[in-house]
Amino acid sequence: MTLTIEDVAVLDAAYWAELRKIKLQTGEFSFDGHEYQREPMRSEERRICCRKATQGGFTEIFVLKSLHGMIHGLLPSGVVYLFPTTDNVTDFSKSRFGPLIDANPEYIKRFVKERGSGPNTANLKKVGSAFLYLKGARLNQSVGFSGNDKESGHLRSVPADVCVFDELDLMDDQAIEKAKGRMGHSKVKGEWYLSNPTIPGMGIDAQFAQSDQRYWFRKCRSCGTYTSADIEFPGCVKEYPDGTGYIACRKCGKPVRLEDGVWAPQAESNSGYMHGYHWSQLDSGFNDPAEILRSFHEPPNGNLGDVKRLRLGIPHVEAEDQLQASVIRECCTLDSMPDQHNGPCAMGVDMGKGKHVIIGTRTGKDSYEIAKVAVVGDLKDVHDLARRYNVRSAVVDIRPYEDEARAFQKAEPYPIFLSQYLDASPLEESYNPKTGIVKSDRTQMCDRTHRLFTEKRIKIPRRCAAIDMFTNQCCNIAKVLETNMRTGTPIYRYRIVSGLKATGDHYRHALNYFLLAARRCRAYQNTPKGGSRKLAITEYAVF
Repeated sequence: MTLTIEDVAVLDAAYWAELRKIKLQTGEFSFDGHEYQREPMRSEERRICCRKATQGGFTEIFVLKSLHGMIHGLLPSGVVYLFPTTDNVTDFSKSRFGPLIDANPEYIKRFVKERGSGPNTANLKKVGSAFLYLKGARLNQSVGFSGNDKESGHLRSVPADVCVFDELDLMDDQAIEKAKGRMGHSKVKGEWYLSNPTIPGMGIDAQFAQSDQRYWFRKCRSCGTYTSADIEFPGCVKEYPDGTGYIACRKCGKPVRLEDGVWAPQAESNSGYMHGYHWSQLDSGFNDPAEILRSFHEPPNGNLGDVKRLRLGIPHVEAEDQLQASVIRECCTLDSMPDQHNGPCAMGVDMGKGKHVIIGTRTGKDSYEIAKVAVVGDLKDVHDLARRYNVRSAVVDIRPYEDEARAFQKAEPYPIFLSQYLDASPLEESYNPKTGIVKSDRTQMCDRTHRLFTEKRIKIPRRCAAIDMFTNQCCNIAKVLETNMRTGTPIYRYRIVSGLKATGDHYRHALNYFLLAARRCRAYQNTPKGGSRKLAITEYAVF
């Protein structure tokens, strides 16, 4: 059976968009200068991820791919298209999605009907017989996945064929899982992930690592060799006499053209699970490779991270924003963890299904020594540890088990404060004896425990399995610059590095709580005298 042009247009989103001359804000849709867009737009793979730099047009092609599928009945249960926040959704719907619909009355607009009422009208649309949901991936938003409004309750029971995660790295992980849960009855179950990368091993970088890792390879017209600008960078960038740049063949050195490229997987064994695409501005017909190279060697304002993330599509964390295992291990002593301690000791407890406990002492005004790190099953075990190590001050995570923490606080014979993190607070930590709560800024506390290691003001026992886990979890968060969606101001936050979150960051927060507890505890030092070691009280804190 021979397919007609119309048949192909129904089955192939890329062919449809080009054939129908879909109008975008930048002009008529075309693959000229965007040859790399054709394959991901045409792909029928269930899972697709794009680890990308900015200005590659990937959002547009996946919006068109979604609309095409619903208009032509390929996605009968509809699409959930997620952005980091509801504000992102509304801005995109009004500034880009609405104009796209209006500009294409014959091939898009006549199939689209607004649904809902009030501010949600622009974010819920019926396309053909399916529904398109434009949502913010934050659990705490009233129009998001956990809101109490009628729309949220309705959405929980609405099926979908595809979930599109646009800017994955900025999304709430639980919201991502809730969105995927809407595809339980779908035969398609499509997962499309797009994002500018932030932290290595997290978000889109973690997804890309699980994929078949496709790069754009250009075929040299002179020698036939294939060259990937992203893999060969920076050596592949050469300059013409006028100072503009080009991508040179890795074999003969002659210029290779963008339009002569193909996507080639570097981890083909993963192709059955996910197709992954890495795209940078080196693969764009609208960016000068020489200018990108200059910004790489001489980053604007010294910010190499932005050049790597935004222009090269590579995750990056500055050394001062993430602890390294080698730095922590330099703080290890030759002593193993003692079975008990005379104290006075301070204790930090991170609450979860397992209780992560750190016990130690303050040895000076702002220096510390860890005696014990452990994961125990319940607070009875924490009580036993506190007795063995003569704990005299403790801070316990108030969530997620506040009632349990309150009962423990009331039952123990030493002062316990329950930790409540604040976001972007300009104030120092504050202890309230009446409520039994200590409030502190999460980012500030992580900064402080970071400096304890880099400035070698903390000692930890020698390496063992427990200390290795402690080390991994202390290194498993990194500081990134985000934008406060309410105020629009930049804000630094620590985020988990591991995309799978297998190791977690519980010990890092237990260390934060230990630090808060130790500041309420007596400081001491062990000093040899007459061949023995004597406990000397050097400073007192208010209890």
